[in-house]
Amino acid sequence: MRSLFAVAGLALLLLAGCGSEKRAEPTPTATATPPPARAEDPDLAGYSQGVKDYYVEVHDEPTGDEHADVEAEYHQPPKPAEAGLGDAITLTGVNIGIRQKVTVTKVDRAGDYTAVHLRLENTGITVYEAPLRNASVTYADGDPVGVEEGASAACSKGMDADPWRLDVGRTKTGCLLFPSHGELPPDRFQLALEIVPTNAGGIWNLGA
Repeated sequence: MRSLFAVAGLALLLLAGCGSEKRAEPTPTATATPPPARAEDPDLAGYSQGVKDYYVEVHDEPTGDEHADVEAEYHQPPKPAEAGLGDAITLTGVNIGIRQKVTVTKVDRAGDYTAVHLRLENTGITVYEAPLRNASVTYADGDPVGVEEGASAACSKGMDADPWRLDVGRTKTGCLLFPSHGELPPDRFQLALEIVPTNAGGIWNLGA
């Protein structure tokens, strides 16, 4: 009888001991470490976000690779980033050799349209042959509006052509037409060459 109680007691002690064992803690789930933020190219400081997104980084220093250096020379953001009425901005395109010095000479009305008058000089090494469609004006109370498709006026001087041509070393003047906004003049004009996005183009602050 005594041995039976002893066995039962021993079994209870063993069960109690098992219940008091520390349970294994679950292994924590590893979390991905976010990549470090990409440092902004100091050469693009002061440029619009559209220019920063398109050009990403600029290489002005020669590398010794002739092809790479020429490609870099003609893949540059607008210089300067912004200008005023009567000032010039140098723009490049998507093809090697495309470069133009662009000046906004005045802004007025041409019939029902807002006319932005331009002087463009081909300072590159390649004939420019593409429409001037990647352009916009912004009024004080609105979003950018693009070129009025199919519109033409006396001041256009062929600048509405598709394609528009400018030979190397030549200068042409004309105007681009935009939807008017009542009598309100635009505050800003933006232009990019070839298929460079408009928001990666040069900015003219017309009220400056």
